[in-house]
Amino acid sequence: MPVPTQVRRLRGRSLALSLTVAALLAATLAVGWQLVGAPAGPVELSGPWSWLPMLVFGAACAAAGLLWGRLERHAQLRQATQSQQALAELTEGWIWRSDEQHRVVSWRPPPGAPATAWTEQLPTGQLLHTHFEVADPLPSPGALLARLDAQAMIPALRVVRHGTPPTHWRLRALPQYDMRGQFAGYVGTIAPVDAEEQRRLDQSVLQRLWGELDMPVVILRPRGADASGPDWDVQALSPDAARLLGAKSQQTDWQLVQQALPGDVQASLRKLPEGESRVAGDWKIDLLPLNCEGETLGRLLLLRPAQDPAAETAVSAADQDSFVYSVSHDLRAPLRVVDGFARILKEDYGRFLDRIGNDHLDRVLSASARMNSMIDALLALSRLQSQPLARKPVDLSQLANYIVEDLRSQAPERQASITIEPGLVVHGDPTLLRIAMENLLGNAWKYSGQCERTVIEFRCEQQAEHGRVFVVADQGAGFDMRFADRLFGVFQRLHSPKDFQGTGVGLASVRRILRRRGGDIWAESEVGKGARFYFTLG
Repeated sequence: MPVPTQVRRLRGRSLALSLTVAALLAATLAVGWQLVGAPAGPVELSGPWSWLPMLVFGAACAAAGLLWGRLERHAQLRQATQSQQALAELTEGWIWRSDEQHRVVSWRPPPGAPATAWTEQLPTGQLLHTHFEVADPLPSPGALLARLDAQAMIPALRVVRHGTPPTHWRLRALPQYDMRGQFAGYVGTIAPVDAEEQRRLDQSVLQRLWGELDMPVVILRPRGADASGPDWDVQALSPDAARLLGAKSQQTDWQLVQQALPGDVQASLRKLPEGESRVAGDWKIDLLPLNCEGETLGRLLLLRPAQDPAAETAVSAADQDSFVYSVSHDLRAPLRVVDGFARILKEDYGRFLDRIGNDHLDRVLSASARMNSMIDALLALSRLQSQPLARKPVDLSQLANYIVEDLRSQAPERQASITIEPGLVVHGDPTLLRIAMENLLGNAWKYSGQCERTVIEFRCEQQAEHGRVFVVADQGAGFDMRFADRLFGVFQRLHSPKDFQGTGVGLASVRRILRRRGGDIWAESEVGKGARFYFTLG
């Protein structure tokens, strides 16, 4: 085995130091010889003096040899200590050591273990077999103690640690002996196996189900360490995905592989955010992140045939009718009772109540009317999901002009500057698109009501990420972007009903309409400076 450079340097220094010490020792003895009056030259050496130079040289060599050997052993010990520390850092598990009575004398957690592993899980000074027992497959009392008393190597032993709940570990151990050959205890490793076995089970289940998938599934992994970059490689393809991609399935570069997908699927994938779904032509696309402990490991792409809207409507018609009946009858019945008795109190006994009492009745009647409006909005929202989609040319510019005329007729005294870009024609459902435009333009009109002059704009622009994007902008009240995630939720409102009336269902309906069409909607705003709503149509 090649000797490390550091060890070679240390050995060279040791040898040089030993020779230097030998020379100094020889010089010291020579000087002492002169001082005691020894013979001056070799001619005068006789009798016992004739052996003195040889003794001096031998003593110097012996001292140098002892010093060199000591330094050599020191270098070997240092190298062994460094190797032991390196092995400890590379070991994936706890390193433990016990004495001859099997008491734990040291317990070192693996690298990266939490700080609590040094204290909470440290059984130092306690008997090892009181914490662990052999699992074969059930715990066997006394089996671990018998294995330890054998004072033999334990190559790999599955043990269970006592606790709530009990955990399973894999234990390895080597016996240690002292200078006299007496047993001095064990040194070994121990690592948990529950997580490892769970991973093996998950892998087995995935391999078993992978060939049984009846849809195209693609597993993607990031190329390099940056999972947010544009470059992805194909990790695995389901059998249906391989058939769909054809010859491209033999490649790994996702930019090249996806060229074999249908054109509408490719277009939707370029705009599809991670973790969302979208319908593109005959396919429903799901792009799911694969995360582990906060780290993005890859993506899972699912392609499922999109269900025919007519068939979907037929399947859910009974449930839809049941829901509508429940809302319209079961919820409205007690509400009518509350509203009716409140009106009786107001009409027949209002004169006997003071101003505060009448104010309470007015609040009850107002809440009842608002609840009726919310039920109507909820029913309208539920019907949007089951209404069949039609695909016809729709002139959004003309539609916007009709809506604006209706809004102007409701408040003819308002000063308004409304700009509508002409010629914005799309293909979609005329009824649903009118509902979406009425909500967007109606919100812009409503939230500009407190401004001296209403300014609204409807236009189209091209964006690199989303392609053709439609924009409804106003200079009204705006909203705080910190609460933008609540904007498209059902019954979620960012303004007080005292300032702006509404049910909180309009934007939820818009998003549901656009996503059924394969599009999406998002917003930008600043308080007091208006809002801009961007939407796309797939």
